[in-house]
Amino acid sequence: MDITSSARPTVSSSNGLRRFMQRHPLLCYFVMAFGFTWLGWIPYVLSQSGLQLLPVSLSQFASLPGAYMGPLMSGFIMAAVTEGKPGVGRLLHRFVLWRVGWQWYLAALLGVPATILLGLMIMPGAVAALHVNLAQFVLFFPLLLILEICTSGLAEEPGWRGFALPRLQLRYGPLLGSVILGVLWQCWHLPLYLTDWGHGANGLLIALEIIGNVGLTIVITWVFNHSRGSLLIAILMHATLDAFGSVAAVSIFSTQWILVNGNIALLIGFGIVALVLVIVTRGRLGYQQPVGMLLSKSFT
Repeated sequence: MDITSSARPTVSSSNGLRRFMQRHPLLCYFVMAFGFTWLGWIPYVLSQSGLQLLPVSLSQFASLPGAYMGPLMSGFIMAAVTEGKPGVGRLLHRFVLWRVGWQWYLAALLGVPATILLGLMIMPGAVAALHVNLAQFVLFFPLLLILEICTSGLAEEPGWRGFALPRLQLRYGPLLGSVILGVLWQCWHLPLYLTDWGHGANGLLIALEIIGNVGLTIVITWVFNHSRGSLLIAILMHATLDAFGSVAAVSIFSTQWILVNGNIALLIGFGIVALVLVIVTRGRLGYQQPVGMLLSKSFT
């Protein structure tokens, strides 16, 4: 009797799954990122803060476990499956790419707020909604920036920009790759619109936010490519976006006005900047194909 025969189907099945993941890394990454996150968000969505099917009220921090389980964990899993330890090492190395030129730090810390303000000031009623509290801004913005670096930035960027974007750019080019990522990135948030996070957004507003996220993604791609694929800069941009948006709602404009106009303003601001970048770079967005990646099936 062959005592190993019962184990063979399991080994074969495991190898088959691994080969499938290696042949379809982007598909598998996004399925995992969405699946893990949406499973992790179930308690928050069903709570009194969402569909009110559970007798508990949860804060927006309850969404963090799902966020970490999705893009972050899926990125490292897929890097390990497709490229082994070297792939995981390359992904980790992106975290410490800090020698990228001071201008890219300025793009993250000043360019992002300037773009948000551009979009906000174009909106009707912006001047009337202004109520600048500089002391409050100086106090809260650095604290929120640190918080967002450790939460949304760290939870999402290793997957979106660390794993997915290089492969999307290689397979589809920088412009189309950014469009795909922008749409999927915003769609990843869809269950949160069933909670107080979504502030009662309707279908039209959600669609506009998806379009706006494409412009944002194009801008981040341009900075990412010029900063040698630095995750540090990508995380800083993401964190600055979230932190400045939150502070603007209490320290620069009235909260209610921001809730009504903020996401449309992001669409306008980043849409303008993205359009300029696409025209100036002819859609290349500073992209240079990595040496040795052209024929790597497991990479794309």
